Order: sequence, then structure tokens, then C-alpha cells
Amino acid sequence: MKRRTEHLVLKRDGRTEFLRATKLARSIHLALHSVGVDEDWRAIEIASVALQALRRKRGEADGGEPVLLTTSELSDAVQHLLVVTGQPAAAVAYGAVAAERTRRRRSVAEYGRLLALGSAKSEVAEDPWRHRRIGLE
Repeated sequence: MKRRTEHLVLKRDGRTEFLRATKLARSIHLALHSVGVDEDWRAIEIASVALQALRRKRGEADGGEPVLLTTSELSDAVQHLLVVTGQPAAAVAYGAVAAERTRRRRSVAEYGRLLALGSAKSEVAEDPWRHRRIGLE
């Protein structure tokens, strides 16, 4: 698949990257696998349908300009399709994985800010197990 401007994704942190449909399909497959559905083709099909629907929807709204999808739009579309196709538990699992990633991103960013401010040195000295609790060892 050639990289085209209609395959751009606006990330949550503001970056713009080329869309990797295989990455989306892999995350859908992991959500399906967590609820006992081990079918690769279903994840690929859901990913392609979600992308086609979003491109069509955004293409009509923008009037021919390059479509810039956001990660939250992709997530909402995938969760909607999982519910519609009869896999509500997989939709919940897909949302839970996204929530966990967001929680980790925020905790690591907060820890980085504390280190940058220098206030974490006293906090780390008081609690030597802090690194192990948040997985930064």
C-alpha cells in the first residue's frame, strides 16, 4: 500500500504520522483474542471497514481535502463496529487497552516532569521502591 495523504493520522500528542492498518488490525485482534475469538481475518476485516467508513465520512465533510483521521475517531469507530458485529466484550477490552496505555503515558510523563523539576530526588530518597512500583527499574 502506498503512503498517501489520505492515510494520515493525527496522534493524541499532536504528531501526524502515516496510518499503519496492520497496527490497527493487530490491536483489534488482541482485543478479540482476549475474549476468546482467535480469527485473524475478522480483525483485518473490521480494521478495513472502519477505515473505509471514516475516510468516506471525512471525505464528504471536507470536500476533497486530504483526510486527517484522529486516533480517537479510529478508536470510536472500531468499538462501534465490534459492538455491531456482536462482540461487545471485545469492544470493552479494546477500550480498556486504550485506557491502560493512556494511564501509563500520563504516569511516565508525570514522573519525567518531577525529575525535571528536581523534586523527585527527595521523593525517591524517601521511597526506594518507587521505581519498581511504576515499572521504571
